[in-house]
Amino acid sequence: MIRKVLRKICAVLVSLLALVLAVVIVAANVLTSTYSAMISMALGQATFKIEGGADPQYYESAFATEQEMNDRAAEICRQIEQEGMVLLKNEGGALPLDPGAKVSLLSQNAVDLVYGGTGAGSVDTSSAPDLKTALEAAGLEVNPTLWDFYTTGAGKSYRKEVPSITGSGVFRAHEVPQALYTDAIKSSFAEYGDAAIVVIGRSGGESADLTAGLNEGGHYLELNSDEKDLLQLACEHFGKVIVLINATNPMELGFLNEYPVDACLWVGAVGQEGAWAIGEALAGAVNPSGRLVDTWAYDVFSAPAMQNFGDYTIVNSQVAGGNKYMVYAEGIYVGYRYYETRYEDVVLGSESAANYDYAQQVQFPFGYGLSYTEFAWSGYSVSEKADGFEVSFTVTNTGRAAGKEVAQIYLQSPYTDYDRQNGIEKASVELVGFAKTGLLAPGAAETVRIWVEKELLKTYDAKGCGTYILDAGDYYFTAAGNAHEALNNILAAKGRTTADGMTGAGDAAFVWNYRQPALDSTTYAVSGTTGEPIANCFEATDIRYYDPDFRYLSRSDWEGTWPETYAGGQLTADAGLLADLEIGYSEEPAAVMPVFETVSGEYGRLALLDLMGAEFDDPRWEALLDQMTKQELYDLVRRGGYGTVTVESINAPATVDKDGPAGISATLAGGNISCMAYPPEVVMASTWNTDLVEEMGRMVGEDSISTGVSIWYAPAMNIHRTAFSGRNFEYYSEDGFLSGKLGAAECRGFQEKGGIVTIKHFALNDQETNRTGGAMFANEQSVREVYLKGFELSVREGKANGVMTSMNRFGARWSGGHKGLMTDTLRGEWGFEGFAVTDQTSFPSFNYCDILEGLEAGNDLWLNTSSSMWKQKDEALTPTVMNHVRTAAHRVLYTIVNSNAMNGMDKDSRIVTLMPGWQKALIGVSVVLGALAALLVYCAVRLFRKKKIKIPQKAGATQ
Repeated sequence: MIRKVLRKICAVLVSLLALVLAVVIVAANVLTSTYSAMISMALGQATFKIEGGADPQYYESAFATEQEMNDRAAEICRQIEQEGMVLLKNEGGALPLDPGAKVSLLSQNAVDLVYGGTGAGSVDTSSAPDLKTALEAAGLEVNPTLWDFYTTGAGKSYRKEVPSITGSGVFRAHEVPQALYTDAIKSSFAEYGDAAIVVIGRSGGESADLTAGLNEGGHYLELNSDEKDLLQLACEHFGKVIVLINATNPMELGFLNEYPVDACLWVGAVGQEGAWAIGEALAGAVNPSGRLVDTWAYDVFSAPAMQNFGDYTIVNSQVAGGNKYMVYAEGIYVGYRYYETRYEDVVLGSESAANYDYAQQVQFPFGYGLSYTEFAWSGYSVSEKADGFEVSFTVTNTGRAAGKEVAQIYLQSPYTDYDRQNGIEKASVELVGFAKTGLLAPGAAETVRIWVEKELLKTYDAKGCGTYILDAGDYYFTAAGNAHEALNNILAAKGRTTADGMTGAGDAAFVWNYRQPALDSTTYAVSGTTGEPIANCFEATDIRYYDPDFRYLSRSDWEGTWPETYAGGQLTADAGLLADLEIGYSEEPAAVMPVFETVSGEYGRLALLDLMGAEFDDPRWEALLDQMTKQELYDLVRRGGYGTVTVESINAPATVDKDGPAGISATLAGGNISCMAYPPEVVMASTWNTDLVEEMGRMVGEDSISTGVSIWYAPAMNIHRTAFSGRNFEYYSEDGFLSGKLGAAECRGFQEKGGIVTIKHFALNDQETNRTGGAMFANEQSVREVYLKGFELSVREGKANGVMTSMNRFGARWSGGHKGLMTDTLRGEWGFEGFAVTDQTSFPSFNYCDILEGLEAGNDLWLNTSSSMWKQKDEALTPTVMNHVRTAAHRVLYTIVNSNAMNGMDKDSRIVTLMPGWQKALIGVSVVLGALAALLVYCAVRLFRKKKIKIPQKAGATQ
């Protein structure tokens, strides 16, 4: 009996082992199929090869050696940090420090620097300097006792927490409790007492917003109690206290006024080489010249957008990927557009001072930044031309240190009765131009000239004219050091003073007035790029499409329209909204199936290379597409994750794609391809230096050539709608104009080297919570003037050749399936000629990013790495569908043939598809494991069949 039981147990165990092996085999094959392109890239194994030909290089490096290129990349990375860091406070010239100063680095953040963000923006820090090394390289001496305390001593266990790439976990700040600072630790302060440098660090990342990590009932963007205790400790023991803000999101810095802090320097996240710049700035070898790209409020919750930021549910939606929502109830009033506009209304008397006190609201305005020197501006003039305005003035360094100045041009448009009647909102000031001077020695001067397009005076009128208009009235242009200073200049020109509630006297001499005699509803009703008419495209993106009584925030009634969380965060959708959340697609009854596998009698057999440099509508494109098989066409657009596939019928190479605005660095796809990781876009933007950002793009283009990564999932163009968005580090600014100018520069640089950008995430992906499928509602004016502006400038000025659609919905419709966005606006208005790729769509949970809907709307390529996902039945590939597929393939191939992906290809070259070595090995391992599993099953069956098994018996034993 015992043997019988043992036999059955063995049979069960063997069966379980066989099952485990079977599961492992299936799971391994499914996962590797899903991420095959990424695995091949990470392992450095080719999926195709080029045979024959003379290996021509259409795009070549500007550097003679790899070392020369790497040195230049490191220099640019360092320069971005040098020019991007912002000096927020410097009482009594506390900075720079004296040569050889002996300093104490306080805080666990000092040894746990934020170099980038999590996810696509991550940075390989294996070769990056730590803060101690950077400071010592600049000639400062760093307290070794404290450093050892944080790295190997009792303080080593208090590091920041960050979520995973999938968003699990929290952002949480920690700091070493005061009880762990022994007398021996404190005694080291005396020898290294020239200054205490307190480092405040906050991280950010993909897939989670900062609200996820709370501090003792507070929030992530304020100091926790241990950090306050640390600051108190520094103030008690040191005569000079300097704070470094190593964070990419605006924090609440009211503590700078509460503690005797002498200086504060925002350094953002520093990238691979940027930490060196911190030491240089503290020691005075570099003069900080960055300016803020966000408004830093005393209370980050004072922004109206915070009333609608979080996790909100459509409670009655059963639509796959369609039960979350967000309403941008603040309209255009994001960042300084809110804080400065409400301030002006107080000064002008249309808003009560009892409701709003600017001095208590804003600590550091948009565009703010100090320097180690002083600058004087003079000779302000504006000259009107046919299509714009030339603003000029002279900047003189009147201080004692060499430095760079940032000149900012702001516009105020009239807020008219017509605007009030038609729901048009106007910010009191808008950035319309900027420039950065060269390095000016003391006493040196530079004449700054900034061109402002007349088109920037337009505003969108969705209700009245249904297009862009130029309002009648007075337009004010001013040059200033930040948005608040600009508004004070304009108020001064209007005759207002501090007696009217102004926070300071403005300079009316730096204001110029332009008068538009009558409302113009025709000049900008057609695209300046394509000549196509411009009309409403986003009526259903406006929540009023479903809720006509809803009111967006308006300066005509600040209190009465102040946002509340829409539907209390629990929306019961009506039948119309539920229907619109469903996938929408239509057949064309008269559509004719395209031709496949046919060689043109006129042109003969063509290769993709034959179309290099050809216009998009060259008739040879039709002949080339005719040669492709039905399967090749469909696979080209369906399998576009981290690379496009080879097309042997037209000799088209595959591409390698890489994620991350920090550069082609070791991010999601592994470390086999790892180049320079630059500081994140928020630091790039803070340089206000388009030439520098363009050079950064050019250097990433150099990496593109050397690594064979032709398509770069960057730059990222979304808006800092709130301070809490987890991915703000990866986006430029709260301002669309600044974002667009810098994005355009980065695109130009990368594309100069033959690279393909994918400006992302197009669009309304301004938070991480519910970015997957969330229905984002915003009115047409705010969509166009705030959230699409950066994308628009990157396309129209930067000639971006690729765009990545967002995972969220544009209203109820997925962004990639929204024709008004993808075709009418992107191509019809802006003249985009590249391809549009989705964000990640490799799993069934992304099926709402429907390929049929997307192709019809104008999306071209699916970031899908699986060879088994979304195989459409042949009957689903109708003439309508295949015509859309053909159009998409045309766009993808047009972009590829004019890129560095064609390096190495000539008329005698031939593309051969390869099976990477890891796939061959996987097949072998799967066969062996499969055979083992089969053997185990056989053994289990034999064990269950008692009569078939003979068990050896000991003498005298019974069974």
